[in-house]
Amino acid sequence: MTFPNPPVVDADGLTRHYMLPRESLTAAPQRVFALNRVSLTVRAGRSLGVVGESGCGKSTLARCVMALEPLTAGTLRILGKDPHAMRSRALRRHRQNFQMIFQDPFGSLDPRHTVGRIVSEPLEAAEKRLGPDERRGRVREVLEAVGLRGADMSKYPHEFSGGQRQRIAIARALTTRPALIVADEPVSALDVSVRAQVLNLLRDLQDRYGVTYLLISHDLSAVEYACHQIAVMYMGRIVEYGSTEAILADAAHPYTRALLDAVPRSSPERRRARTTLKGAVPSPTEIVSGCPFAARCPLVEPRCRLQAPEWREVMPGHGAACHLV
Repeated sequence: MTFPNPPVVDADGLTRHYMLPRESLTAAPQRVFALNRVSLTVRAGRSLGVVGESGCGKSTLARCVMALEPLTAGTLRILGKDPHAMRSRALRRHRQNFQMIFQDPFGSLDPRHTVGRIVSEPLEAAEKRLGPDERRGRVREVLEAVGLRGADMSKYPHEFSGGQRQRIAIARALTTRPALIVADEPVSALDVSVRAQVLNLLRDLQDRYGVTYLLISHDLSAVEYACHQIAVMYMGRIVEYGSTEAILADAAHPYTRALLDAVPRSSPERRRARTTLKGAVPSPTEIVSGCPFAARCPLVEPRCRLQAPEWREVMPGHGAACHLV
């Protein structure tokens, strides 16, 4: 009997609220509901792509998984341990198991430091037992793994192109040999010609090291190429979640369909009538009693504005959809 890969990320009901500054002393405090009861699982050696419009909560989810943001509610386990329940010293040791790639390859690298120092920083924080020669060898290994040279250790970030800088950022994430890499829009700041190279690199590194990815992106084409599963977010909630193949072939939620229709299609036979969303996006400070997508949904019914949607399985193990679809 074969068992599925063990979970690297296991999130249940993740919720994150932000308190806004009061406009006056007499004004009532307001909260931004960035994440609302988000649950997901990413298994070892697999990739989950989280997609949605700007402001839907994707980056907040990434920061909460990395324990860079506290949770308002919910539980998170990475390799069976809750990083939000750890003291700083234990979290520092555990953090070597999960690293992050940031969106901006220009802003995420310190221009005053050499590439060797930038890439070795996680080692200095997480694996202090390693000597200078071992650290240097590890840095050389990961630089060569991402397509750079060991001699690049003595150079500075300004001497590299945008794609090469993102390779440096990927090397920095790899240096502690993590089980999980959270990539927040890793190719959105790159030229189109370079994006494919970086996505190919991420896939090659997954095959070589068995790393697990949580990929945050608004680019469905990138997620289709790089991820085994997709989670579609809207207003801080996951509205559809399943295998990439199943969702792209037959999306169940009208919001997912609208996202897919917005992807440019080069082949005339693949073109179809596009779904245009109308209506205003609810305020993130507003508590929506019914479905958060009701104001823009082409299939809306009166009850959608009064009660939260029920969910049903579309196909076992593939996804879930609103009961009205």
